This record gives sequence, structure tokens and C-alpha cells, in this order.
Amino acid sequence: MIQKVLITAVCLLFSTGALAFEQINTGYFGNSALHGYDAPRYFSEAKAVEGDSNYEFEWKGALWQFADANSRDLFAANPEQYAPQYGGYCSNQMSLGNLSDIDPGVWLIHKGKLYFFGHEAGRKRWQSTGIDARIKDADKHWQALLAQE
Repeated sequence: MIQKVLITAVCLLFSTGALAFEQINTGYFGNSALHGYDAPRYFSEAKAVEGDSNYEFEWKGALWQFADANSRDLFAANPEQYAPQYGGYCSNQMSLGNLSDIDPGVWLIHKGKLYFFGHEAGRKRWQSTGIDARIKDADKHWQALLAQE
């Protein structure tokens, strides 16, 4: 009986969190965007670089972490240039009308914009079926979510 109650409580906890929409994806726990990875480094180094809690900046209700003061200052000066599309939610799932978390190691830059994915399969889908068409789909769903806020 106790196991049933605990399982039900855990399921309710996670299902409630999944229903809440925040403009910036901070995952299920904490308040850190991009799971603590450094957004400008995707552009400058073309790789995922973990941020450091000593270099943080708050933007749109989320904490963004950076590897150093230079990355933090670049982001702070122009967050829209470095922030991921769709608030850092999975771009592939957004194109299908769903909210989903990401793997900070699965991403792409297209036309100067940063897109994240939950799995390699999503990124491959975008690349094989036309990135611009998938962006059009995702943009439509993202705007609908923002309109509900």
C-alpha cells in the first residue's frame, strides 16, 4: 500500500511539472537554463561547454551559466543573439507541437540561431526533412504557447 501511495505521489509530482510552461526551459529541477551550459560557446567554439556558477546572469526568470566572465558579458549585452530558440526546449518536439527537455550536447546552429534537441534522432529528422520547414512548424507552435501565457 505504501508503495502505491509513493508511486502515485511521484507520478503526480512529475506530471504537474511537465504541464507548467515557462518561457525558458530549466528542466524539472532548479532554475538553470541549458542545464548550466554556456550559450555563447556554441557559437564561438562549436561545442558544448559547461558553465560555472561563479559566472551567472539572470534573464527571463532563469539563471544562465557561463564558463568565464567574457561569455557572461557577451550574453548579457545581447541575450537574444545567443539564447536558444524556443526557450531552450527541444526544437524537434516543438515542431511537432510538444514541449520536451533537451540534451545540451545535441544542437545545431542554422542561419545564426541556436537550436537544441532531446536526442540525435530529432536533429537528424530536422536535417533530413528540411530545417527551414521544421522551423516554420516549430515557430507556429511556439507562438501559440507564448500567446497562452
